[in-house]
Amino acid sequence: MKEDMEKLTPAERFEWYKKQMPAAEKYIYMNSGGCGPMPTSVLKSMEDVFERMVQEGQVNVNIHGWLKALLEDVRKSVAGFIHAEPEEIFFVRCIAEGLNTIVRMFDWKPGERVLISDQENPASILPFYAAEPILRLHTDTFSGIGNLEQIAEQFSKKLTPETKMAVISHVFHTNGTVIPAADMCRQAAERDVIFVLDGAQAAGNVPIDVKEIGCDFYLLSCHKWLCGPEGIGAVYIRKELIPKVRVPFGGVGMQTDFDVNSHEISFMPDARRFEYGGRHIPMYAAFRECILMADAIGMENITDRTRHLHRYCRSCMEALGASVEILSPEDERLWTAIFAVRIPGKDHRALVKRAWEEERIIIQWRTVDLRTKTEGLRISLNWFIEEQDIDRLASFLEKVIGE
Repeated sequence: MKEDMEKLTPAERFEWYKKQMPAAEKYIYMNSGGCGPMPTSVLKSMEDVFERMVQEGQVNVNIHGWLKALLEDVRKSVAGFIHAEPEEIFFVRCIAEGLNTIVRMFDWKPGERVLISDQENPASILPFYAAEPILRLHTDTFSGIGNLEQIAEQFSKKLTPETKMAVISHVFHTNGTVIPAADMCRQAAERDVIFVLDGAQAAGNVPIDVKEIGCDFYLLSCHKWLCGPEGIGAVYIRKELIPKVRVPFGGVGMQTDFDVNSHEISFMPDARRFEYGGRHIPMYAAFRECILMADAIGMENITDRTRHLHRYCRSCMEALGASVEILSPEDERLWTAIFAVRIPGKDHRALVKRAWEEERIIIQWRTVDLRTKTEGLRISLNWFIEEQDIDRLASFLEKVIGE
């Protein structure tokens, strides 16, 4: 398949894969920031594993070994996608589970602080609020609004001697800003601050190279821009950290051996020591298939296309005048496939419902400011979106504004 794709132009690759996405063919699917439309190849990857399990049994000696080998193949795919090593990857159900795991890997002194941005998703906030009374840490916030230099400066100013960890979305779910991650990571490292990136909105949206960034941890899932199923995720941990941090949870799979007399555990030598219990392996097969699709299309092709769509959408929204407030950054260096707007005076939840009922457009409302509860519209411009789709959305908004 990869060899066949290499013979096609980027436009031909987009067209071929879009035909594998029934929902994207039927509707104007502008909600990859929530959940992307699943391709038939991803469904088939899960069905094939289930079929073999049905035919051979779930714990047959051969099938058990095959499933374990499959999981390791997925680990290699995830590692390759973010330029990590397989030994640095462990699997979780979701980003929140990964963050809950990471925060408990460390000893916390009373008053030590976690620094997050004011643009974080609740899934990246609640693990730390919940940990505050247990681990006696405190959560600080910096402003993620501004151009590239302003965001980096605002982050730097909020780093204090008490800051132990910084946890930030690589791409903000509110307005699509891709942060200057490598610069911010360097600032954190200079102050011995653990740097954690939440890649929920980045995977499949922007290129990811954890070694180039230099982060200590990176979390990703596949149900958004990679268009896979929900309920599976992965965490990268920089290999030098693996023997230095606590293994916070226990269960079968984390160990090479254990002693019932001393209660000592011999941990897996790599990131697998942070995994425990059963894994829903058919879903992980889907994770691999999503990565294969992104690789076949080409992340460079995807980002070139989505930046063009962002620019086109911006021009369409600007043409609607002052009735539309653009929330996505003006700084082109921060652009991604997320485009966010507000229609002052309008009920954004009702707009989402009407867009679906009247135009079969799938968009999403988001709380863009958790302090003021201000809401807006998030338009996801994944690679399969076309210019006429954006035109149709703009016409719908123009009609709504005029009412």
